[in-house]
Amino acid sequence: MKNLLLFLLTFLPFVTFGQKTFQFAEKDGQKLFLDVYKAENADSDKPLLIYVFGGGFIMGQRNDTAFLPFINMFNSLGFNVVCIDYRLGLKNAGQPGALNFKPLIKAIDMAVEDLLSATDFLLKNSALTGVNAENTVIIGSSAGAITVLQTDYKMRNGYVKKGIIDENFRYKGVVAFAGAIFSQNGRIRYRKSAPSPTMFLHGTADKVVTYKQINLLKWHFAGTKKLVKKFEKNNYPYYAYRYRGLGHEVNFFVERNLEDVWRFIQDYVIEGKRLKSNFTLYDPEIKVESVKSTQDLYKNN
Repeated sequence: MKNLLLFLLTFLPFVTFGQKTFQFAEKDGQKLFLDVYKAENADSDKPLLIYVFGGGFIMGQRNDTAFLPFINMFNSLGFNVVCIDYRLGLKNAGQPGALNFKPLIKAIDMAVEDLLSATDFLLKNSALTGVNAENTVIIGSSAGAITVLQTDYKMRNGYVKKGIIDENFRYKGVVAFAGAIFSQNGRIRYRKSAPSPTMFLHGTADKVVTYKQINLLKWHFAGTKKLVKKFEKNNYPYYAYRYRGLGHEVNFFVERNLEDVWRFIQDYVIEGKRLKSNFTLYDPEIKVESVKSTQDLYKNN
């Protein structure tokens, strides 16, 4: 399988088999779209993959060409892929911080609502889009990783507003590149049901989206280190991949970790194995893209 993945990444980097764009909602005067990339030989047993882009909730776009290797590889393996818009709630809202959490909370809630609306559209329009969203894995990086983790967390705790999506729907898996979960109600807890099998990828020195945890009274912002402890304690299935000494640049590592994401989906989602996998990588030779500090990111916002 490894040789097949290497072949696909090497020789098919910019091929997609069929893209269609649909408007799934209009909110706050903004039309929201999603792109459906259908596999030429889609396998009905494989989950639909929904990708949520990153950008600090102030920037980013669903059709960034940087996502093409991800789309291409999974299309080639028989997976349908969808990339979605969401409202950028921190655009022109200033820099979030320890004493300014409310704009961040609002931005996360907006993104979660838009991901749910996109999923609901796909669930109700399978004949139009040509994809089945009943079996879906959500994948995100940075702000997108926060969004997918937060979405599953809200669904598992009954925090989703009624009418957005079928109350019985649940995602089959979550993949988060440099993500965290925000709780306004104290410690992170899955009160009503266990979380979806989750893959965490994070740099242990991330200062943009915390790898550890930030607490302020009842507000908790929990990153991979804290969340994996919670999953381990409660015997929830997880796949943790930590880059020791690296920071927020890990959110750019989607292409680097395609084989790991495929393995997670195969083992945890398709085969339903209840595994707990924990990996730490230290490689001083890794060349990474420079990432702005949170101060620089929001300075001109």
